[in-house]
Amino acid sequence: MDSAGSEQLGGGFGRDTPAAVLADLASVMDRMHALPLDGCWHHEVRALLDGFEVGARRLDAARVAVLGEIQRSGLHEVDGHASAKVMVRRTCRLSGPEALRRERQDHALRHLPLVADAYRAGTVGTEQVNLVVHLYVKNTRVREALVEFQPDLLLLATDCDYPVFEQVLRQWERLVDTDGPEPRDDTGRRQRSFSLSQDPETLAWKAKGSLGPLEGAKVHELLRRLADREREKDWAEARAEHGDNTCAADLGRTEAQRWADALLRMAEMAASADPDTQGPGSEHVIVWDADTYQATVHRVTCNDPACAAGAHATNKWYDPATYHCETLDGHRLEPVEAVLDSFHHHVRVVLVTGGQPTHVGSRRRLFTGRNRLAVKLQSPTCIWPGCWVPTSVCEADHAHPHAVGGKTRPENGIPLCGRHNRWKQKGYTTGRDPDTGRWRTYRPDGTEIP
Repeated sequence: MDSAGSEQLGGGFGRDTPAAVLADLASVMDRMHALPLDGCWHHEVRALLDGFEVGARRLDAARVAVLGEIQRSGLHEVDGHASAKVMVRRTCRLSGPEALRRERQDHALRHLPLVADAYRAGTVGTEQVNLVVHLYVKNTRVREALVEFQPDLLLLATDCDYPVFEQVLRQWERLVDTDGPEPRDDTGRRQRSFSLSQDPETLAWKAKGSLGPLEGAKVHELLRRLADREREKDWAEARAEHGDNTCAADLGRTEAQRWADALLRMAEMAASADPDTQGPGSEHVIVWDADTYQATVHRVTCNDPACAAGAHATNKWYDPATYHCETLDGHRLEPVEAVLDSFHHHVRVVLVTGGQPTHVGSRRRLFTGRNRLAVKLQSPTCIWPGCWVPTSVCEADHAHPHAVGGKTRPENGIPLCGRHNRWKQKGYTTGRDPDTGRWRTYRPDGTEIP
C-alpha cells in the first residue's frame, strides 16, 4: 500500500506505516516463539500466559478496527470488492462466517464504546466480545439496555469464568427483554423433539433431540446420577486391578460411554416393574431467591388482568441483581414453568437471600442431609479457581477445618471436587471474602490463586 493509501486508512497509525508496524509485529512474534520456559518460576509462566492473552485480544481488536477503517474509507472498492468483509475474506483466506463475525464486531462495537475500549486494551476476552456482539446483533429489543449495561458487563467479563459470564448475560437478556422474562409462546417446550436413527453401515444408533428447560434439567439430573453410579463401578473395578495407584486413565469407559450406558439403564428401569430396579431418586431441587419466587407465585395466581398487564409493561416482575431460578448445578430455568412444577410434582424449593442459603444448624461431624444441600447451594461448581466440576458431584468440606474447631454449619462449608478437596491437605486454604462474599483460594506460601 502506498503512503497515500496509508493516510486514507484513517490516520490511526500515526507516523508509522503498515510495513513498519508489521515488521515490528513479526519481530515480537519471533521472540515469543523463541522464548524458553526452562527454569521459569510458576508466577513467571502465569504472567506470560496473561501477557500473551492480552496481546492476542489486542491483535484481534486491531483486525476488526482495520476492517472497519477499510469499509469507511472505501479502500475495498479499488479491487472491485463489494465490501470490506469481502476484501478481508479474500485477502486473508477466511471462511465466510469468520469474515462476517469481524464485520458484525465492527458494527456493534461502534455502538458499544466501553466494550470496544476494553477490547483494544486487552482487558476483555475475544469470546466474551463475540457473545456480546451476537446479543447486540440478534436481539434488537435489548440494544438500548445493553449500551447502558456496559459498565456492569465489563465487570462480569473480567471477573467471571466464561461459562458464568455466558449464563449471567443470557439471564440478563431474558429479564430485560420487552417480550418478558420467559418466552410467551413457550418456544423451548413446543419445539421439543427426539429421534433415534440407525446408521445403515455400522448399525449403530444415534440420538438427536431437544427438551424444554425444566424437562431437560430433570432428565439431565437423572442421567447424571446414573452416570455417577457407572463411574463408581469403573473406579471399583480399576482399583481391584491396579490398587491404590489407580488413575483416570485406568478406567474401562470414557465419560461419554458412561452417559450412554446411563441412558440405556434409564430405559431399562422404565420398562421394569421390579421395585428393586428403581432409580436413584426423583427429587428435583430448584434454587430461588425469595423475591423472585414470591413474585412468580403472585404472577401465576393473580387473577387481576390490570396487575399482570402493569407488571409486564414496566418489566418489574424480577430484579436482575438478585434473580435466582436454577437447578443445583446452576442450569437456568424459566420461572413460571418452574413454579407451576413445584405446585404439582415432587420438587424441593430452596430459597436463598443475598446468595446465601437459609442457615441450618447442626452439631454433626459430616455435612449430610439439609446441611450438605445448603453447602452445595453456595456455588454451582467447585469453588477452586478455574474448576468447572458441577457442585452436584462435589464433596461438602469444611472451610475452617473441623479438627481445629471448624463448625459443621453451612456458612463454614465449601463445595470442592474430589481432586481439590485432597489438595487442601497439601497446605492450600480457602475462605470467603467478608466484604464481597467471593471465595478465595491461597497457596501454602500465602499467595492467592487468581
